[in-house]
Amino acid sequence: MLLLGKTRSLNGGEFETLLKIHDIGLTKSFDETVALIIEGKMMNPLEIQESERLYTLQCTPMTDITAIEKWLCNSIEPNRLLMSLKLSRDNERLVDFIKNPHITDELFFKLLKLYDWNHEGVFDNDSNRDVTAAIIGRFYQDLERNHNVQYAMSGLAHLVEKYGNAQLITVISQLSPIAKEILTPYDPSLCGVLDAIALHSDTPDEILKKLLKDRAPLIAHREPLALEKELLELNDPKIEEVLAQNITLSMESANILETKYPELIASFYPLDEVRFERLMGNSIALASNHTLTTSMQEQLMQMKDEAVFSTLAGNTALLIEHLETLFALNRYGVELASNTSLSKHQLEMLYQKGESEILKQLASNTSTPVEMLYQLSLDQRYERAVKTNPTFGKHIQTYNIGWS
Repeated sequence: MLLLGKTRSLNGGEFETLLKIHDIGLTKSFDETVALIIEGKMMNPLEIQESERLYTLQCTPMTDITAIEKWLCNSIEPNRLLMSLKLSRDNERLVDFIKNPHITDELFFKLLKLYDWNHEGVFDNDSNRDVTAAIIGRFYQDLERNHNVQYAMSGLAHLVEKYGNAQLITVISQLSPIAKEILTPYDPSLCGVLDAIALHSDTPDEILKKLLKDRAPLIAHREPLALEKELLELNDPKIEEVLAQNITLSMESANILETKYPELIASFYPLDEVRFERLMGNSIALASNHTLTTSMQEQLMQMKDEAVFSTLAGNTALLIEHLETLFALNRYGVELASNTSLSKHQLEMLYQKGESEILKQLASNTSTPVEMLYQLSLDQRYERAVKTNPTFGKHIQTYNIGWS
């Protein structure tokens, strides 16, 4: 093979060694023995000129260095490489392989276990920073739009939050700086990463148990709920209040917490007819519950209670006929403006009212038409709400519109 320029994912020595395993030689000049021409990175002017000349001749196939490196990396024998790295303790070579995007995830995870973090943080030295950036870069699926995320602690937290799974979260939690932080918290910069691990629905129970002491309220937020028994045994009112708002709480635990926090259970827990009737004394809270059946809604509407009506107006589960009834009363504009179940026509009618509090809710409502959001964004009072509205953000990304 003739290599013009430099290798990309493998260093030069590693590249040549892997070629030799396949009985392939490497040369820097063209002759009749060359069977393949490889265009590498950082070709100098003479190499570019030679590449153009050989391309014109079309006498030998040409390919990009990436294809060859990927093929070579796929041929690596993992056990042999791991043994070699263990014996040599060559940290630079180990980091080079960790940074290599062409090795398998399985090998990547095994290589991470060999890495020595030197009792320092994930970004505290060049080597640790490169390894952390490699972890983020390998699994962060939208890296082109977020180049700097590889070198920020928030990037590691966002990786867990957005792209985490049980295997990846387990590996990250076992990284020496993070494993130490889980056992003995001392580094505030890692709080976001540990919070993301505690909240993620795929985090294994054995990791959650280690986080329970310092992050019980976050674990109580998770859906589906884990460690329910352990959380209840803490007998902590703050944690119980969070659990009472968790829709994945078991029925047995919901019955226990209902005696202490009837309003929270009425607002959040999936309702059956028996529980609904039992909690009718908390009708305002029930009116906000998103699991109201048709008959439950009918009963609440028949109460003709202003506070109940006001709460129902913001409930996205409310039947269209009831929404129209409340809309016609012309008294619940603010609550209705936050309801994503309203029709475009109804949203436009609310917009025409021009009332500040109604417009504020419309700016955050994901059902508000984009053209209306554009108009609201021109007013400083609602600009921030529009910018953080997912509907508007999606529109901006879809049409590649710059937004600062």
